[in-house]
Amino acid sequence: MRTVVVSLIAADRPGLVAELAAAVAEQGGNWLESQMGRLGGTFAGAVLVELEEERVEGLTSAVRDLRDVDVVEVTAATTAADADAGLSPVRVVVIGQDQPGIVREVTVALADRGLGIREFHTSTSDAPMSGERLFEAVAVVGAARDVDLTDLRIALDEVSAQLSLDIRLDDGDDNPAWGEVPEPA
Repeated sequence: MRTVVVSLIAADRPGLVAELAAAVAEQGGNWLESQMGRLGGTFAGAVLVELEEERVEGLTSAVRDLRDVDVVEVTAATTAADADAGLSPVRVVVIGQDQPGIVREVTVALADRGLGIREFHTSTSDAPMSGERLFEAVAVVGAARDVDLTDLRIALDEVSAQLSLDIRLDDGDDNPAWGEVPEPA
């Protein structure tokens, strides 16, 4: 058996995921995990599939043959257990007025400390009272269980001050709400 990641970009339309699932099933694949969504009217997704080695090319062809698919990539995957061995999840939440550079500054702070991103979700919305555009990001990073996150907290505090953001780091310690002003009593 081989585990592969099938990633694709396509025009969003009803039935696309069902057709992808049918292609996986027709090749005898087992759909293990997926992350999919609509970005700017375009469908983007990635699926972790387990299947027989000799069926990988057939799956690749079947996905490429789906209607309105623009990009398909099938790559070998490591198992989640291998990728996450010895790591604990640390959650970083960023909220603030939308502006260029937020993603760059936060991800550089993580990368400079050797922290890899497991999940990263971002969105924008209109603020309830002012109508200004708000940016929100949630990242889950893998950190070695014995890593000291003090340096990361300091770096994120600097990013928070520089860009006027609320940044919370939740690593399971007693003070997960770091970098934000306390609510008035």
